[in-house]
Amino acid sequence: MQRPPNVDFFIIAGPTASGKSHLAIELAKVWDGEIINADSMQVYKDLSILTARPQPHEEIVPHHLYGVLEPHESGSAAWWVEQTCITINDCMTRGRFPIVVGGTGFYLHALTTGLSPVPDIDPVIREQVRNLSIEHVNDFADFVYNLDPLTRERIRPTDIQRLARALEVFLQTGISIIIWHGKARPPLSYHYNYVVIEPERDHLYDVINKRFQFMVENGAIEEVKKLMQLGLSPNLPIMRAIGVPELTAYLKGDLSLEKTIEQAQKNTRRYAKRQMTWFRHQVDKKIVIYKSDMATLMKEF
Repeated sequence: MQRPPNVDFFIIAGPTASGKSHLAIELAKVWDGEIINADSMQVYKDLSILTARPQPHEEIVPHHLYGVLEPHESGSAAWWVEQTCITINDCMTRGRFPIVVGGTGFYLHALTTGLSPVPDIDPVIREQVRNLSIEHVNDFADFVYNLDPLTRERIRPTDIQRLARALEVFLQTGISIIIWHGKARPPLSYHYNYVVIEPERDHLYDVINKRFQFMVENGAIEEVKKLMQLGLSPNLPIMRAIGVPELTAYLKGDLSLEKTIEQAQKNTRRYAKRQMTWFRHQVDKKIVIYKSDMATLMKEF
């Protein structure tokens, strides 16, 4: 099967547990492709099980940007876009077909529309914002909204990481991050196809529930225990990954295992719902498929 004409790379997106990685591997096998990770949690070395990161025996085609960051590091969208553009260019130079796959909508948005040219943040301001997020732990969203009202309609009150970023930008520049975003330009001039998998919701939720149960039975608890032993700040991205706070509470004796699993499954389902909403409303030019198999994708083509 030939690659689609006039397309330089592929994007396969969708909610967690929708079958993105499986479809990407099947495409890579027939199109001499290589897979580039677009999941903000699968970039971490120490979070393999809970993020369902592809395992070495599954990497029958080359995989990039999986398990490359240490747990104390913060992988930003700017860092990811830079690394992804380098990888896409490298694949194309070698005659390979890049397939970007993941569910982090903001990363994919940055790749396709660009990032705003926000100046670097002074480390003093970054530390100030970190302290403010702790000081205002119960009302951090309102604190940011009051300083930068434009963020109220664009950033959820539970999205602490993006709220902190918005506050950093506002304190550094005096200009809302929303205004900066309007100055973005796409980083690549290549042509791409954007495929979004949108599975039937009840089926997806059933897969999510079973998958988390499988994770718990196959090492997720030990994975979180090792993270806890590193003494990491709870504000780091890796410590906020779905499953980590819940299993941390279990290991501290604050939750039963049954309640932990129920809570993590519920939070994963909510996350999947937010992902589906994002890809439905934030991506205009896309091919939507409802099953993650080659036959469905080829039929849509």
